[in-house]
Amino acid sequence: MNTINLAVDCMGSETSLSEILEGINESALRNENLFFTLFGKSGDLNKIVENISPLNSRSKIINCDEQVLMTDKPTDAIRLKKNSSMQLSIDHVVSGKSNAVLSCGNTGALMAISLLKLRTVASIKRPSIASIWPNIKGESIVLDLGANIKNDTNSLIDNAILGSALAKVLFSMTEPSVGLLNVGIEDMKGNENVQKASEILSEMSNKKQLNYYGFVEGADISNGITNVIVTDGFTGNIALKTAEGTASMVQSYFKKAFESSILSKLGYFFASLSLTSVRQRLDPRVHNCGIFMGLTAPVVKCHGKSDRLGISYATDIAYSLVHKEVNKKVENILINEI
Repeated sequence: MNTINLAVDCMGSETSLSEILEGINESALRNENLFFTLFGKSGDLNKIVENISPLNSRSKIINCDEQVLMTDKPTDAIRLKKNSSMQLSIDHVVSGKSNAVLSCGNTGALMAISLLKLRTVASIKRPSIASIWPNIKGESIVLDLGANIKNDTNSLIDNAILGSALAKVLFSMTEPSVGLLNVGIEDMKGNENVQKASEILSEMSNKKQLNYYGFVEGADISNGITNVIVTDGFTGNIALKTAEGTASMVQSYFKKAFESSILSKLGYFFASLSLTSVRQRLDPRVHNCGIFMGLTAPVVKCHGKSDRLGISYATDIAYSLVHKEVNKKVENILINEI
C-alpha cells in the first residue's frame, strides 16, 4: 500500500495545536498508510507529538517561524510571509513531497496561495470551495462556499462542472443531478446572472455534458432533490453558517428535551442508539471542512474553530481525495467531457 503524505499547516488557527494533532492522529489510526509533514514551531510540536501514537512514528516536523494570521490580507500573506507554515506546506505539495494540504488557517490566504502555486485545471478559471452535506436521502455536494463571493455567470458554470465531476468520483455516479440555487423554482425567478447560467446549463444538459435539474430552493438542499447544489460563494457561505447553526440548535433542543424529566431520560435510554445516530448525522463538526475544487492537488480547509473530531473528519477527507485520485479523475473528466 503506497504511503499518502499530508502536509499540515499547524499555525495561524483558532484551533489549539493539541486539537489539530490529536485529530490527525485519530485519522492515522484508521488509515495505516497515512504519513504527515507538520509545519509549525518545532519546539511546540515535539512536546505534543512525542506523546501521541502512532503520530510520533508517522510524522516529520519542519520548523516555521512565520505564520499567516486570520487578519492578514491574502496579498500580504503571499508577498510578506514566504516562509510561513501555510506557504511551506503548499510548497511541499508543489515539490511532490506531499500529496495534499490540510489547514485551519486564513481561508482567503490559503485560497490565494494555493491558486498561485498549484494552479487550476483544464478550463477552470477560479477554484471553488465544496463540501459534502447530509440530506434525507444521503449526501450532496454544495459549492461554492466562499471562494468567490461575486455572483457571476462564469463562476456558476465552473461550479456546476466541478461539482458534477466531484460527485461522479466520490459518489460513483454516472450522471449526478445538478441544481442551481435560486429564490424560487419558477423560470422567471432570480437575477440576470442566475438566469443566464441556467440557460447555459440547460444547453450543456441537452448536449449530455452534465445532468442539469434546474432551479432549486434552500429547502431542497436538505431534501436531497439533487446530488449537487450550485451557488455563488456569498450565498453559499451564508447557507453553510445557517446550516451549522440550525444543526447546533436542533442538538440543543434534543438535549434539553431529554433532560426535562425522569420519563424523558427513560425514553432517551431506550432510544439512545437511534438518537445517537441522528445526532452524529446532524453534528456540524463532521461537515465543517471545505474542499478546494479546481486545483491540481487536494487542499482541504478546516473551520478555524475546529476540534479534534472536525480535524479528524477533514483528515479522512484529504486522505480519501488522494487515495481515490480525485483531482486527477476530475481533471480527466473536465478535459474529455467539457
